[in-house]
Amino acid sequence: MSIFDPLGLLSYYTIRAKIIIQRVWRLQTNWDEELPDELANEFRTWLSGVESLRSLRLSRLYAHTGGVTRKQLHVFCDASECAYATAIYWLVEYEDGSKRVTLTAAKARVAPIKAQTIPRLELQACLIGARLATTIIREHRWQPHRVVYWTDSRTVLHWINNDRVRYPPYVAHRLNEISELTEPEQWKWVPTRDNVADDATRIVNDVKCKDDRWFIGPSFLYENEDSWPSLNVIDDCDIGRHDDIVLNVMNVEWSVPDAGRFSKHERLVRAMAYVLLFIDKCLRRANEMSMTHIRKAEEWLVKRAQSETFGEDIERLRRGQNLKMSSRIRKLDPFIDEDGVLRARGRTRAAGVSAPDTTPVILDGSHPYARLLCNREHRRAHHSHNERVVNDIRQRYWILRLRPAVRAVAYKCAFCRMRKTKPVRPITGDLPRARLEAFTRPFSNCGLDYFGPMTVTVGRRHEKRWGALFTCLTTRAVHIEIVSSLSTDSAIMALRRMGARRGWPQVMYSDNATNFRGADKELREAVTEWEPSLRDYALTQRIEWLYISPGAPHQGGAWERMIRSVKSALRVTLNEKAPRDEVLHTLLVEVEHTMNARPLTHVPVSADDPEALTPNHFLVGGSHGLPITGPCETATKKTWRVAQALADEYWRRWLKEYLPELIPRRGAREVNEAAIKPGDLVIVADHTLPRNVTKGGVFRRPASRLAVLPME
Repeated sequence: MSIFDPLGLLSYYTIRAKIIIQRVWRLQTNWDEELPDELANEFRTWLSGVESLRSLRLSRLYAHTGGVTRKQLHVFCDASECAYATAIYWLVEYEDGSKRVTLTAAKARVAPIKAQTIPRLELQACLIGARLATTIIREHRWQPHRVVYWTDSRTVLHWINNDRVRYPPYVAHRLNEISELTEPEQWKWVPTRDNVADDATRIVNDVKCKDDRWFIGPSFLYENEDSWPSLNVIDDCDIGRHDDIVLNVMNVEWSVPDAGRFSKHERLVRAMAYVLLFIDKCLRRANEMSMTHIRKAEEWLVKRAQSETFGEDIERLRRGQNLKMSSRIRKLDPFIDEDGVLRARGRTRAAGVSAPDTTPVILDGSHPYARLLCNREHRRAHHSHNERVVNDIRQRYWILRLRPAVRAVAYKCAFCRMRKTKPVRPITGDLPRARLEAFTRPFSNCGLDYFGPMTVTVGRRHEKRWGALFTCLTTRAVHIEIVSSLSTDSAIMALRRMGARRGWPQVMYSDNATNFRGADKELREAVTEWEPSLRDYALTQRIEWLYISPGAPHQGGAWERMIRSVKSALRVTLNEKAPRDEVLHTLLVEVEHTMNARPLTHVPVSADDPEALTPNHFLVGGSHGLPITGPCETATKKTWRVAQALADEYWRRWLKEYLPELIPRRGAREVNEAAIKPGDLVIVADHTLPRNVTKGGVFRRPASRLAVLPME
């Protein structure tokens, strides 16, 4: 069984069930728990009356159309602690003086669980009444001659008729919507005993018959209007002593704020609006700001800007004279409207659009007010293209030299400059000394980086391994160690193995601890914890440990490129997804040998040319090992001299063949070296920050991440 009542004709009865349901929710009763006896009895009582509704018969005929002289729509609104409701009736008058009142629609809602004051609930009832009446008028072809709204709340009537007081947001928002749907003169007071909407706010379980006042309206509607309830609503703001004030003032040509002293159009208009509000307060005409003050302020500012730029043209138009041939606005066919504003008549009056579109206000693009206006539209357009701003301004204003003015505003916009500026790409810097030291032991200047993880099979389980790549910055030789974990001990062990095999480095370079290269977050966090321990261990071995700048991975290109080569070789040679530890170790050693056999100089094309110089020449005396220098009976001293001579020869070739290859600046731009100077205002390009978000402070970053902001 269900009740289908889209018009709310039975709202007085269905609201009882809604109130009971709300009370159940307040008790937070579970679905399988029994209701308290009080609520259960109330629901049974309500349910017993539902059967009586079957015998209720209502006529949907509002009235006979013949002989109708007048049609009225009466809206009743009321509220209580439990609910608020509205009921709407058609009142039809005939030529013979008879009247017919019929219920058209009604609506009832339970009061919110959060307690509200009765006046606020009454206001909410008035709001749903205004909405429902608007819907009825819109959906009916039978239009009323008059609409009357009734409420028994004097507080709400005072709110509706008083628009000079600043109300709380809850009240103000609802009053604003009521004022859009109704007029204050339509609201009247009715005693509670005659308010039929009160029947839908009280808990009464009786079923009304079709002759009840809920269906045929209150009795006073059948009487003459002179006997209808009435109440004079007094506006408290009108009560008080009014004194006559006489002011001696001096006539000033313009009492308007200077537009050149303001940075935003809104601030200028608001300042002028406060001047007008002060005048109205002195004359007792207004007590608070309104849209009228804003419109008047804009009008005054426009007229001042026009008088300062087109003063002579305005005077000639006022005297009825023609403009000079040299006038800049002669082609616009200007005229002065009833408000004294200079407008362009143009040739588009037959377009069928509103007057402001065909007669725009004339301004000069060089005037400060016009610049502020362009700045406002530029910000409203969210700093978009200049043509969009030009199109928006042309809807109301015709500004001479508008596009140059818009371009000037966009050029000076700090946000646009910050958003569009690009990092300065300085000329590639000189190579560090560690890359250029000749006749030094390999791995004296060393770079360190990690790569991985790689999965290996140990017994029946899989474990992770990482690779520690040590690269000589001078000879470009590499040494690879396998580490079994990301702990500090594993990192130190790898450094010890490398030092025992290749010799201890004098200077060790690596990525910045917070930006250390890694495939996952675990590696970055582990390397951050290594920093103090590795530094301490390096000091005991007389190793100077240096870090590259944060956010500058190009400074570690010497080892980043080696990491890429190792990964490329592993992708080709590592066929198993999870090899054994021994297989992975063997592959990495072979990859290390292959990389150390790569040529550093040009590969010879003639058989008479010496072979290309490789890192292995500095490590083992040749690209694939020491050359045969003589029979085994050769003296040890002679062998040492040959090895020393070969090493010197390799270093001389390094100086003659390899070092010149490092002279060109790779990726150099035609940028002035002095593009960034101390004291310049810059922003740091950081891809990790959200869009249009920058940070201030002291940063340690490479110059390639800096973008200069103009200071003009």
